[in-house]
Amino acid sequence: MLPLVNSLRTMSPKVKVIGNSLRDIKTRRKLWLKLHLYLGLSAGAVFVLIGLAGSLSVFGPEIDSMLNTALKKLSGGHAQITYRPLDEIASAAKSVIPEQGKPYAFVFPDRPDEAVIITYSLPAQALKQSEWHQVLVNPYNAEVLGQRLMFDTGNPWRGTLMNFFVRFHYTLALGEAGKTFTGIVALSLLFSVSTGLILWWPKPGKLWQALTIKRHASVERFNFDLHKSAGVYFAILLLVILCSGIRMVFPAYVDDLVNLFSKLTPEPETLLSTEADHQLPISLVQVTAITDNRFPDGAYKWIFFPQGAQGFYRIVKRSPQEINRTRPSRTLWLDQYSGKIIHERDPLNDSTGDAVLRWLYPLHNGEAFGLPGRILIVLAGLVPLLLYMTGIIRWLQKKRSEKIYNKQHI
Repeated sequence: MLPLVNSLRTMSPKVKVIGNSLRDIKTRRKLWLKLHLYLGLSAGAVFVLIGLAGSLSVFGPEIDSMLNTALKKLSGGHAQITYRPLDEIASAAKSVIPEQGKPYAFVFPDRPDEAVIITYSLPAQALKQSEWHQVLVNPYNAEVLGQRLMFDTGNPWRGTLMNFFVRFHYTLALGEAGKTFTGIVALSLLFSVSTGLILWWPKPGKLWQALTIKRHASVERFNFDLHKSAGVYFAILLLVILCSGIRMVFPAYVDDLVNLFSKLTPEPETLLSTEADHQLPISLVQVTAITDNRFPDGAYKWIFFPQGAQGFYRIVKRSPQEINRTRPSRTLWLDQYSGKIIHERDPLNDSTGDAVLRWLYPLHNGEAFGLPGRILIVLAGLVPLLLYMTGIIRWLQKKRSEKIYNKQHI
């Protein structure tokens, strides 16, 4: 009997340590659970709206073309027909731009059966605000097809439908304040997704159970399994979307962080064209000739017109190696009078940090992996709604169980 007592005395401190450790784990789990709950109920609601707008935005250009076929689509086949000279196309567009309008960019379509777009700005009614319009031109005969308001910086509810969804996605249609708020929400959701993974993390031997939905389970158990499974399977993708979104909202802070590990290519400082007396700007034909000589391959995305007497041409011509199709980075800056190259940006010369940042946007909208990637991002935009609904149901289930338990133990 005495050896048994001595043995129990020896084990007592160990049992006490284990008991304290289990209590600590339970305390930490309760903390993570509360944090996950409060972030989900608050920031999660905003994430639902952002996610739905994001899903619509993924195929925004295609949807916009479907909704505006008469304005954007060209009749007949044009695969083997060349454009009219760019200066003729730009001149046709400028002929319908109001006197106070300021031409801004020549936008090349992604498809041969779509119109070229020339954008221009107009002063808006609100002080220090502006309206941005589009003139759509058939590039094969330089015929103006029409024009439309793209967006109003002073009124987010004015403009094209798809442009509204894009702006709602990252500003909630609340301007700069909404943009900052969206960034703060994204930072909060980083913690929410992370705490969800901590709460999900399975015990040894329970991985399969943690990754599946139990068959023939109760409604409560099915809802719980659906919440955790959707969260786990889309967790990495949601984290990538959130991180890339944060960079779009707070580029300076993210760039400074990346710059600590890999030196980023600095943005060009003040660039000016040198105007000679009675000298006229070079033509778009000359602009493209100079650009083609420097960058023979690739596809044109934008040609930005000089803004003012000392402004310059900025030409964006996507390199075939660039993964970013929507926002390519290969750029040439030209003196508007002499055509001299005053600056250039070639992604082949970028640092590792530059490459990392270049990947963020195509990962955010899914184009990095083609059509399957874009479809996956559309589905990811619906996940916040699923997580929010199942999370609310789970929370209400637990509240109802607590009430029943309290009544039974009064």
